[in-house]
Amino acid sequence: MMRFTFFLFIIMICLLGQGCSKLLNVDNPDNKITGVELFKDNEAAESAVLGIYSAASGTSSLLSGSITVYAGLYADELIYTSTQVSTTEFYHGPIAVNNTVLESNFWNNTYRFIYQVNACLEGLHNSTSLSSGVKARLTGECRFLRALFYFYMIQLFGDVPLVTVTNYNTNENMPRTSVAQVKDSILADLLNARELLSEEYPSNEKVRANKWAAVALLARYYLYEEKWTKAEAAATEIITSNVYQLDEPNKVFLANSSEAILQLRPVLAGYNTMEGNMFLPTSTSRPVYPLSGYLTASFERNDKRRSAWVNSKVVSGVTYYYPYKYKQKVNFTSSFKLTEYSMMLRLAEIYLVRAECRVHLEQLSGAIADIDVIRSRAGLPLVAVTAPDISSALLNKKIQQERRIEFFAEWGHRWFDLKRTGKAYETMITIKPGWKETQHLWPIPYPQISLNPYLTQNPGYF
Repeated sequence: MMRFTFFLFIIMICLLGQGCSKLLNVDNPDNKITGVELFKDNEAAESAVLGIYSAASGTSSLLSGSITVYAGLYADELIYTSTQVSTTEFYHGPIAVNNTVLESNFWNNTYRFIYQVNACLEGLHNSTSLSSGVKARLTGECRFLRALFYFYMIQLFGDVPLVTVTNYNTNENMPRTSVAQVKDSILADLLNARELLSEEYPSNEKVRANKWAAVALLARYYLYEEKWTKAEAAATEIITSNVYQLDEPNKVFLANSSEAILQLRPVLAGYNTMEGNMFLPTSTSRPVYPLSGYLTASFERNDKRRSAWVNSKVVSGVTYYYPYKYKQKVNFTSSFKLTEYSMMLRLAEIYLVRAECRVHLEQLSGAIADIDVIRSRAGLPLVAVTAPDISSALLNKKIQQERRIEFFAEWGHRWFDLKRTGKAYETMITIKPGWKETQHLWPIPYPQISLNPYLTQNPGYF
């Protein structure tokens, strides 16, 4: 299927990320690191799995800011002020089938990470020397990561090849797997991860998956599937655990925020988050990805999130507003300090997942209570006070608006919400004339189709 060369997976992990230096010292007569050796002891196995997180953070990929930027451009959140053709296509549309960002950041690198996860799962499964606790936890982390990668792949591309083994002959010319089958795999991985992972994090930071990360992604999965009862139950499980608390807006995106369920730790020297580096302008330039007027106009008056999460800069008489959730740009001086981690899953999402589910379950008082938790943090009037008798339809609309503001420029939430609620076409056609419903999915990269006769293109792309 993907004909990028798959070398011994751990070598690639070490090249792309951190956390593997000790593995290079494994003594092997032919100077190669084999899967058998890699999973002989707990420390080496830990390093292998940690390397996947590091690779995803340090490589141009959907986990290192790409999904936030490019899905934001594709929807109605961001505008593009530069001229790179591959990025302009995401902003104006449609995306060309030979778009290099599409192939590299979203297809090749995601499948590379999936291969690495699968290799770890195979090594863990075959190992007879790891402690049972470490083996279970690392397997749970890998199951979570594979579910996460495939969750985003089906949102972007629809049917995609479901690769679950490392055997090249099996994967070489694999056709696309139906979304339904991929969803079954995602669900199975998340349920397995929930059982295998403990509530404790593997380290003193929230940068590796624990049980609650699996439950949080499971809640989102059930929400997208409109399985309201299951999504509500998963969200409630997290909220009532009292492990996480909402932070003030200006503290949410700091490393180890009390709101964070899972964060991605930056690994590149001089970098805090990739998001901060991409969104923050230099001292002499305009922002490359400022916020759209559609987004800035949607804030209510006196919303604390606007003052904490939006900044502005005037260049040549033009005022640009840009995302300011992350406040640190690249810094290669001696004053560099790592203070921000990329937020992957956080408690605010769980409250709004539960609020939406409760509307559909006709539990309006509970839904109002949940949305008001978020509005209270933002310093806004409470629905319980201003509209205690609100209808379910209006309350659901209000929840969607709250999601738009709370999660702007985060992980493609806006684009995926438009799609799952059936609002994508009516929203996009008003701001991007000529928009077609076929654009709700991105094209399969043509170089991959040219190499694999069983890989078909999405409708509307040639």
